[in-house]
Amino acid sequence: MNKSNTTVSIIIPVFNDQDRLTKCLNFIEQQTLPLDLIEVVVVDNGSLPPVVINESYRFKFNLIRCEKPGSYAARNAGAKIATGDIFAFTDADCWPDKDWVKSGILSLEHHGSKTFVGGEVKIIKPPSPSAVALYQHAVGFEQKSNIKERKFTGTLNLFCTKELFSVVGEFEERLLSGGDREWSWRALKRGFFLVYESKAIIYTDPRTTLRGAVRQARRVAAGRKMLRELGLTHMGHQNIAKQKTAWQSVLWIFRQKELSVLDRVRVFFVALIIRLAEMVERIRLAFGSKAERR
Repeated sequence: MNKSNTTVSIIIPVFNDQDRLTKCLNFIEQQTLPLDLIEVVVVDNGSLPPVVINESYRFKFNLIRCEKPGSYAARNAGAKIATGDIFAFTDADCWPDKDWVKSGILSLEHHGSKTFVGGEVKIIKPPSPSAVALYQHAVGFEQKSNIKERKFTGTLNLFCTKELFSVVGEFEERLLSGGDREWSWRALKRGFFLVYESKAIIYTDPRTTLRGAVRQARRVAAGRKMLRELGLTHMGHQNIAKQKTAWQSVLWIFRQKELSVLDRVRVFFVALIIRLAEMVERIRLAFGSKAERR
């Protein structure tokens, strides 16, 4: 790879999220890597109305539409037309640090062609946060421990060469959640290496409503179930188990000294409701119901 003119394709799936997509693209335009080396591939995953992109951006972009439901199907559609030497995956509801692309590329070049990289993910605490936002900010995305301990990187911050992606193969489109885990584990099984890069930073907002947090928890629970049923855990079932038991979670919440006592109680009840939602979702799926997209 010629380091002086390495090109990167940023692949972004989007579903009914025009405003945050626009914010994401505005931050991509502030990247310190020369913009003539950047291609952005936005994949509209069936939004109504369809998303639009301002044609005044200084980077090259493609906007395509993928009608098959699911962000992994959308990412695959984007990868098919991407032309960059490196693929960088993120989500429409995220925005990158100005050095995100540059740091991801440098990490890949430093660690070698058999490496794929997961960058840091920071959940930004909003002013006057709701109990749900406090919970999500306190828990964090845990990207570093996901990479170091559970051996996967979230697709909101993933770098790999185009060649590595072609060898590992596409994301598993049968999954509506957990496809980042499955793809990472499949790459590891095929002899590639996962590296954490703290300087390649993606920011995202926490969910602010209980409804949104419950939907997310249900989707993750369904994803874990599908990984098991489809035989796609690859690295063992222990890597899809929750990091903390219910009792460990309670102790962890009440030890968060940056939260007031009242906020710890509020966060505890959010955590309790989310645990119950996960349990109900597992029961619902066990009786034959289908996993929901959102």
